[in-house]
Amino acid sequence: MTNLSLLPCLALALLGAQAAPETKPTARIQIDLSAPSKPVSPNLYGIFLEEINHAFDGGLYGELVQNRSFEEGVPPPGMTMIPKPDGTFKMELASLPAGVPKAKWEMPWPWNGNSVWDPKRALIGWSLHNAGGSTGTMQLTEANPMNAASSRSLELTVQKPGVALHNSGYWGIAVKASSAYALRYFVRPGTFRGTIRTELVAESGQVLSSAVSAAVTPGTVWREVMGSLKASATDPKAQLRLRFEGTGTLQLDWVSLFPPTWKSQPNGLRPDLAQYLAGLQPSFIRFPGGCYVEGLSWEMAPDWRKTLGQPTERPGMWGYWQYRSSDGFGFHEYLQLCETLKADALYVAFAGMTVHPENNWPLEKIDPVVQQTLDAIEYAIGPTTSKWGALRAKRGHPKPFPLKYVEIGNEHPPALYGDYYAVFRKAIKAKYPQIQVVMSMFWSGLNQPAINRVGDANIDIVDEHAYRGSGWARSSFDYFDRYPRKGWGIYMGEYAHNQRADFSAALDDSLFLMMMERNGDLVKMASYAPLLANVNKRDWGVNLIEFDSSRSFAHASYYVQKLFRENHPDRSVKTVVTTRPPPDPKAPLMAGKVGLGSWDTSVEFKELRVYDGAGALVHSDNFVDLSAFEAPQSGAWSVKNGVLQQTDQRTSPAMLLLKRPLTTGKLTVKARRVDGREGFLLFFNAENRERFLFGNYGANGNEFSAIQERGVPDDCAFRGGRSTPGGMEKGRWYELSLVFTENRAELFLDGKKVSDARMERLPSFFATAGLRQKESTVIVKATNYSAQPQETELVIEGAMVGEGSGRHAIYQASALSDDNSLEHPTKLVPRETVFPVAGNRIKLTLPAYSVSVVRVPVRGLPSP
Repeated sequence: MTNLSLLPCLALALLGAQAAPETKPTARIQIDLSAPSKPVSPNLYGIFLEEINHAFDGGLYGELVQNRSFEEGVPPPGMTMIPKPDGTFKMELASLPAGVPKAKWEMPWPWNGNSVWDPKRALIGWSLHNAGGSTGTMQLTEANPMNAASSRSLELTVQKPGVALHNSGYWGIAVKASSAYALRYFVRPGTFRGTIRTELVAESGQVLSSAVSAAVTPGTVWREVMGSLKASATDPKAQLRLRFEGTGTLQLDWVSLFPPTWKSQPNGLRPDLAQYLAGLQPSFIRFPGGCYVEGLSWEMAPDWRKTLGQPTERPGMWGYWQYRSSDGFGFHEYLQLCETLKADALYVAFAGMTVHPENNWPLEKIDPVVQQTLDAIEYAIGPTTSKWGALRAKRGHPKPFPLKYVEIGNEHPPALYGDYYAVFRKAIKAKYPQIQVVMSMFWSGLNQPAINRVGDANIDIVDEHAYRGSGWARSSFDYFDRYPRKGWGIYMGEYAHNQRADFSAALDDSLFLMMMERNGDLVKMASYAPLLANVNKRDWGVNLIEFDSSRSFAHASYYVQKLFRENHPDRSVKTVVTTRPPPDPKAPLMAGKVGLGSWDTSVEFKELRVYDGAGALVHSDNFVDLSAFEAPQSGAWSVKNGVLQQTDQRTSPAMLLLKRPLTTGKLTVKARRVDGREGFLLFFNAENRERFLFGNYGANGNEFSAIQERGVPDDCAFRGGRSTPGGMEKGRWYELSLVFTENRAELFLDGKKVSDARMERLPSFFATAGLRQKESTVIVKATNYSAQPQETELVIEGAMVGEGSGRHAIYQASALSDDNSLEHPTKLVPRETVFPVAGNRIKLTLPAYSVSVVRVPVRGLPSP
């Protein structure tokens, strides 16, 4: 356990960022193996799988045909479609529980403002080609369904032979020379007589594979066609083509094409993506959501039972992320994957509460939803004499699956969630006391009102989510140290640096993992999110693994996850880190350009005065012209009769900066709101209209005034920004004033302080240490944010350093903006060096912009 009382700025170390150039920074990591240690959870490192970003369909799930069952256009259940003049439809909830006013029926994010249903989606992936004199038409039909799960099929009428039906897959079908592709489709011949010839082709029409031909004669019975297409060339953008040599009307359904799959499993996974998952060696897998598990309506909540059986018998469902899931990767496949990867299963059950906060099952009628969850548990681990256990055995798996956790719902904010959770937990524990029941929290922090309703004694573990911006991990390294210990554990079910997908994210995520490892008494499990993303359909900005039809790569954070998992300690040990020289407390962190502006508002300014930190007047402007200012960053600016005017009400923000920067000092100006929705802005520490600090008068629709930030330097954190309620009246002249020192700022309105804030230099060097007791190995993890290497002394106390060699795994970049990509998938990967060890003081160089894992053999360890 790190002794935080020895560490400044609530962190393990401070890099002397203000050091004189000739002074080389040094660091010391002192490890005391004789001090009390804490266990690190053996289940800490897991993964989370959700259908978002086309993670499954068009990703991990091997199917290459998009919209294979022609169900993409089936409207989501529980929704109503309102026609629009452009031919699309506005989608709304069909109903909400009694008493909920219509004003609250707005769809939740990301559907709000974007709930347009386009009928053209119905044939996504498919196109009909008439060439060489052939003619034909196609349409969707609900007649003669193939089975109960299929509500639609494709009806084709061929008047002249040679019509070709193409499927372009998920932004292309990746074909590799010499590989075989398993074809399967169903046809109802109707009046058609002739041959269906299927092959893979390039966009140009070049044939890329052998063909499968099926002779068809008229009839009314659905018939299955299967075959293998052997590729003769490689093409990442191939298409599947079905050519109809004959005439008549027929129906097609469930057109499927599978490549070679991971471990050659039927209905299996894309090998490169599955291997990325296997490389993380997850101790558990969370599935299926996320927001996906909530549904927009009661009817849209996922039902695990509908994902069993043959893939042809699965109806699929519309998911939260605005596309339809085939459910080809279903509950059984999920449990199989857990078993294959030797990971525990963490199943997330629908809690009876949808993503819409007003659209919940009545608690008094929740029993069928609870029973659905109990049935899922029975399928996974119940005896073969039970209903669902017998079905599992019938599917070839009499042995129970490794289901260990069940989470109730996802990110439900109200206190009411506690009541739903309590009903589920009681039912699960009564029948399966060994199951750990996970209580879901909101998307940030704890849902304390729900916890209070349940009571600490009735909670096994809570699932907290943390999507954080740049700098949060550095400024909050003691986050879990300060966490209340109440008998239940923490599962960080969704966490990530969520601002930039580059090496700075990898550095931040390494700190997340250090924070959790050294608080193993509290943090039991963690999983990064989102895990997978097709680059052609990103629903989330920062993801761990990305891909297109033929290529894939892992972002830098993936290799941090992998490196830490491979070097997972049993116990965390006391670690004290110091660096020198310390940061300069007089460094002008708020220095920069200053200026005036507004947000969607026309305003006027007059009598601008600027003073330096000593109180001397350095600029006085009565606005005869704009010669003292840079060219406007944005907005419509002019001067008239000693008044500066900004008349553009559609710019956020309108910005005008003085040419002269200010290190410390004071701005005063008089301002008047002319029209628009907010008030005035005073800029400072500004680089451009993308990054600045500002005093915001009349913020958030003219509700309050506060000092706010829009981006800060990577090595700084913004604190404070308290607000004062009240808006800016039209036509009234106000006196505005902003005062800032090296690291503090105060905002005044008519002489009264309305807000204050401060800036802090963030630590740049962090380290923690752990122990693998059985291997007698100390594992040190260190992160260096600095552009300079750290010459580091590692001091080990409480045991003797063993003979032989130590190992130093280094993961580094030349710039924080570096990362891997589809074009350069292994630009950044860890490397390992070996160093001799002799004595308890070891000197190492930890490179700039790096994450290091150091392993040192020890002997004479005290008993834990």
